[in-house]
Amino acid sequence: MLYDRDFNILTSEESEKIKKAESFKARTAILKNGWTPENFLKYRELLPEAADFHNSLFPNNLLYPDSIRNKDLNEKMRKDFETLLDSKITERDILNFINNNKYYNIIGSIFQKYLFGHHQAFLFKEFELTSTYKADYLLIGRGSGGYGFVFIELENPYGQITTKNGEFGSTFRKGIKQVEDWDSWLEANYSSLKLIFDKYKNPRMELTKEFNSLDKSRLNYVVIAGRRTDFNEKTYELKRKYLKRNNINIMHYDNLLDYFNDLSKHNNY
Repeated sequence: MLYDRDFNILTSEESEKIKKAESFKARTAILKNGWTPENFLKYRELLPEAADFHNSLFPNNLLYPDSIRNKDLNEKMRKDFETLLDSKITERDILNFINNNKYYNIIGSIFQKYLFGHHQAFLFKEFELTSTYKADYLLIGRGSGGYGFVFIELENPYGQITTKNGEFGSTFRKGIKQVEDWDSWLEANYSSLKLIFDKYKNPRMELTKEFNSLDKSRLNYVVIAGRRTDFNEKTYELKRKYLKRNNINIMHYDNLLDYFNDLSKHNNY
């Protein structure tokens, strides 16, 4: 769960607001030209915020688009993250910073790299494939072509990131080996993922085909390590090759800051 409450359970006040909103929708829908953009906005205003979580596929893992529109929070989040990155930290410090502060949009901003997530976006933190394999984060997003998945591995922002000639250092190699192991496991055991998703899904909804049948074109991987200054021409060449051949997106933490700034401007994942 990302939040401090279970959105599968509504309060009596929230349930009453949803009834009123649905009643308004039913009344206006039968009128000639009744379901206008203005009436749709009125319907949305009548709904409690919890309704979007409650009616989503994973109620307790929904990334809420309205949270992106809080400019003051976005600015604080950006400044806090920049300050953190400029100190001597490890990937565990970054995980704790994001999870403890519920700064989930920092990770959610990675959707800016993909063509899904704008219809609905979900985040799972420390997602266990097995007792051996655990992704730091899993993003699941829906677009016009259905659901896509992004498995994310965070590594240290400082240390042996790249070599002098721009090859990947031990930090990146460790992260790449990790996601390659995930990919092999998923290819052999994808059907068992359904048991994991069943634990988190909305009990009033069924999982779609993307969660039941392996389609490797829907699986994406991200490894984040180092800073922009660690990358040179050779590093960017390797980055392009890994994305093309292995569907692994190699990123540095300044990329993450850039994507977060883009997310704040676009108001959607």
